[in-house]
Amino acid sequence: MAEQYKGPDSPFTLEELALRDDLPAEEKVPDDVRAGLANNRVTVTVPPGQQLAPGTGGTLSLPEGSFYGCAVAETRLHERGSLRVPDGPQRAARPMWQPYLHHPRPAPVRRLEMRRIKGGTVTPFAGPVYGEYPPRQVFYPRGYPWVCIGRILVWRDISAPNWDYSGTGVLAGARTVLTASHVVPWGSTHWGAKFVAGYYDGASTAGPGGWSWVTDAHGYGPQNVSAHDMAVFRLDTPLGNQLGWFGTKGWNSSWEGRNYWTLVGYPGAVSPERPSYQAAIHVIDTDTDSDARELEHHADAGPGDSGGPFFGQWADGAYAIGTLSGYEVINGPLGIGSEDNNISAGGNALGALVKFGRDNWP
Repeated sequence: MAEQYKGPDSPFTLEELALRDDLPAEEKVPDDVRAGLANNRVTVTVPPGQQLAPGTGGTLSLPEGSFYGCAVAETRLHERGSLRVPDGPQRAARPMWQPYLHHPRPAPVRRLEMRRIKGGTVTPFAGPVYGEYPPRQVFYPRGYPWVCIGRILVWRDISAPNWDYSGTGVLAGARTVLTASHVVPWGSTHWGAKFVAGYYDGASTAGPGGWSWVTDAHGYGPQNVSAHDMAVFRLDTPLGNQLGWFGTKGWNSSWEGRNYWTLVGYPGAVSPERPSYQAAIHVIDTDTDSDARELEHHADAGPGDSGGPFFGQWADGAYAIGTLSGYEVINGPLGIGSEDNNISAGGNALGALVKFGRDNWP
């Protein structure tokens, strides 16, 4: 299938972004948005036929079988190429009460450090680091588009007290979050997930209400590294209406080799409780699979980054061209044909999946 969106449509380079002034908020935060982000809430699932009972000292007594959170109602796989490719980009949106910050605000690193027997410091790591670009920078996620990116906490069994693993996602519509397909525990029948926008040290920088439970998950096949390793979540709370969202664009061959792109995520090797980013990344090559593409690059990545947006900035906002999938190591004979790349899943399938979420989850 031929790629769409051809033409002189390139994002800003890092140098061009450096020359652009940040845009202040132009409107007062609406009362309902302010209240929604300022007020925390608790979701409890109670077995059918049971109800919460008042306790003593302002507590509630939960019936046996109750649990914190809610199970995902629908988990659905889509066949490759089954969703209609949109005629153009899925547009980004910035609420006028959100400032536009072209660069995130740096923050200190908080990472686990271990000591060697001889006294030296060892930092744990798992994942490919190429050192081709300046090291990843931890940042404080405030303002558009940085607060739209968040951490995804996943329970294989939502009735369990603690989550099992985490990934990264980004708001791509009012209730739509874009992430990687392998973040979904396909095959689990009673799982749950929580998206925390602007996750930083265990909470949302948008306010106590800047999070939502996931109610539905749709995606393509669960390959670990694949052009179709992408999924969308439906949020119970329409955080996109409060914080804004990313757009998406299909791949344009004129972008290859140009340092346009930024990667954001929550890799455990850097600082899992704080987001980090790497900028001015270029795509080395792409491989096509039906309506999707594997975008090969040497951005530094590791566990916890999965589902993080691979994006650029245009005049009207931030647009994801991919979602981080994983990495590949190909060993050719005598080193001929060997490849070692990180992969982001993108192409027309990305826009088709986000369009599905926006159309069905307003």
